[in-house]
Amino acid sequence: MLTSGVDRRRLAIAGMWVAALGAIAAIYFTLEPAREDGRTREGGEAPTFVAGEHVVEGPSRLGLAVEEDPGDIGHYRGGPRHTGRSRFRGPASAHRAWRYEIGARISAQPVVGPDGTIYVGAHDRNVHAVAPDGTARWTARAHHRVWSAAAVVGDTVYVGSDADAFFALDAASGQTRWRVRADGDADGAPSVRGDRVFFSAGPHLYAITRAGELAWRFQARGPFLLSSPAIDADGTLYLGSIDDHLYAIAPEGRMRWAYAAAGDISSSPVIGDDGLVFFGSDDAHVHAVDRDGARRWMAHVDGYVRAAVALGRRDDVIAAVYGPRPRVVSLDAASGELRWFFPVNLTESPETGVASGPLVDRDGNIYFGAHDDYLYALSADGALRWIHPLGGDVDSAPVLSADGVLLVGCDDGFLYAIVDAPAGEIDAGQTEASGAPEAFGAPEASDTDPIDEP
Repeated sequence: MLTSGVDRRRLAIAGMWVAALGAIAAIYFTLEPAREDGRTREGGEAPTFVAGEHVVEGPSRLGLAVEEDPGDIGHYRGGPRHTGRSRFRGPASAHRAWRYEIGARISAQPVVGPDGTIYVGAHDRNVHAVAPDGTARWTARAHHRVWSAAAVVGDTVYVGSDADAFFALDAASGQTRWRVRADGDADGAPSVRGDRVFFSAGPHLYAITRAGELAWRFQARGPFLLSSPAIDADGTLYLGSIDDHLYAIAPEGRMRWAYAAAGDISSSPVIGDDGLVFFGSDDAHVHAVDRDGARRWMAHVDGYVRAAVALGRRDDVIAAVYGPRPRVVSLDAASGELRWFFPVNLTESPETGVASGPLVDRDGNIYFGAHDDYLYALSADGALRWIHPLGGDVDSAPVLSADGVLLVGCDDGFLYAIVDAPAGEIDAGQTEASGAPEAFGAPEASDTDPIDEP
């Protein structure tokens, strides 16, 4: 009987080990891209250029012309310059046309394809394609959380995830065309210029052709990157890093210069109309740097600036700010002087505030979400136009479709489509501008599997 009891215990222990190993294997095969199917590129095989070690020197770039702002709704912040400006007019009031349920947090900015299909990744470990009427087109597995925007180029959707992978998906079906295995979470939104796609993952910025051929990677000094590179007219890339530096990287992957801030740079840089590069930092400043890496100005804004700033229509820079004074501010683009600010009623915690990158429409109106569960619309001078309640914090930057629909993700797991309210009607819970705080003047899972399907 004693022997029988020992055997039963051994069998039970063995069974637990088998179950545990099975669970580990299931997690591995759920999260890890298959490597032997011919579609995987190993990012470590790309030539690597290291910050401070591989430096290229050249003449001053101050006279370089600034490329036209495309305002492309298929790309993060409208395209390579990341201006945050739209070519379309946003809603003058707020009415929910529809909402698409994902069931998990959406921190990524949605993007819109040529046919109106909306693409957004989420924390449910999937990428979703949604029709303009809010119905599902396909869902593709990303095998881990998706934090940032995708990019749509022709018939391909490019997107990264926390599975240490970057994917090229067929825009019509969600099928994987190729993927890159990276050395860390691929949390930076991709930027595209010509035949090149750039994305950050772990401590590296990767350059890859649209066909999936690795060109090079740049290694920052810090452990990881959250920023998306802005791309200048000559192909130079500007990239923020958690090592407190803004890097300028030549088109072949070597460092031009590094500008030191006094805090982490999660904010993606923005190229202004005069060639200045703007970005925010955890040092509670918005910085303006010229193309040779020299500071033009820095403006203290009393909180972290982690979202990309936007270019206003009145030669100003619009920045979203965390606590202790959560708000949106307008800064003079030439001097950094504060023009106006709009406060958001939140706690004084430095970890709450406005994480949603402001969007500026064709008329200069400004749209953003906040950690108070509201979506806001301001006029170009900072006056409140409307405020609309959502079901959770809003970290996603909004985007306008070609027909003026405002699209934004929310922490409540829904993608929202906001349009003008019908005449004489205001949605329940919406606050009219006349009853809300005014602006303040300047004071002193899946239908399609991109991993396992051929």
